[in-house]
Amino acid sequence: MKIIQKAAILALVVSLVEVHLAQGQTKLLARTEFATAKVYDNVEEALQEKEQVYMLNIRQQSYYSFTPDLCELVNLQFINAMKNKITELSPEVGKLQQLQEVNFRENALRELPATFFNLRNLKTVDFGLNHFSELGAGFGKLRNLQVLQLNENRIATVAPEVKHMRSLQMLDLSYNHLEALPSEIGKLPALKDLILTQNQLRQLPAGVGKLRQVQNLVLDFNQLAELPKQIGKLKTLQSLLLGHNQLKSIPESITKLEHLQLLDLSYNQLTALPVNLHKLVNLQTLLLSENNFSDAEKERIRQALPKTYIQF
Repeated sequence: MKIIQKAAILALVVSLVEVHLAQGQTKLLARTEFATAKVYDNVEEALQEKEQVYMLNIRQQSYYSFTPDLCELVNLQFINAMKNKITELSPEVGKLQQLQEVNFRENALRELPATFFNLRNLKTVDFGLNHFSELGAGFGKLRNLQVLQLNENRIATVAPEVKHMRSLQMLDLSYNHLEALPSEIGKLPALKDLILTQNQLRQLPAGVGKLRQVQNLVLDFNQLAELPKQIGKLKTLQSLLLGHNQLKSIPESITKLEHLQLLDLSYNQLTALPVNLHKLVNLQTLLLSENNFSDAEKERIRQALPKTYIQF
């Protein structure tokens, strides 16, 4: 019995050692080490030196999929796979737990495997110029993600689970097919840049007023006919681009944006601006061309903002 027990204990110890060694094979490089790490652009060489590969550049190498063998590079922290013909990522991508930055721009991806959303160290993701039709619920699992670029896809919907991306600082959904946003978009506490140019947005949810860190809100080339009064709560906002919409009026609350420096209202249907325009004390540039202002209103605007460059 004692011999059997000793054998069992020995087997357990061996097993634990193997697990420890397996875990030890993955290493998250410090910023200084990462900056000087070798960039592998030859896959065969990379696969021969798996444990040394932290940066992989397979840009424009005619890949049609991100294959399982590439997912054996378990120390990868950076991938540049842009300008290929990739239509799918292997589910084995979930092995790449050290990944921090991925660039799959200009490919043919329509969806991602569920395992991709288990990559909890991801900070920057670029899927611009692909074929995604939605910003799906899975992205909500990427709690450490800071930058998400999905411009020039076919995105028509944004899942409410977007609210769970608590670290997200920049979201680019420009040049897509969005007609509406979920109210949960306002629950992104770290968001600084929200880029929504060239969509089909007809209105903004009131929840957008909860974006307390947002600095740049880009909404030009949409179908907006009005703005929610809650937009005046964006106290950190520095630039607000609303050119080429269908706005007929601007809420008075916009004059509470005391840090606003750039306001683009060109190519709308405006006949007047808010009464307390003079409160925009930091406004440097105001673009108002192609609206319907009377000469008297133009003069009032000039007098209210004597230090602002104004383009009618």
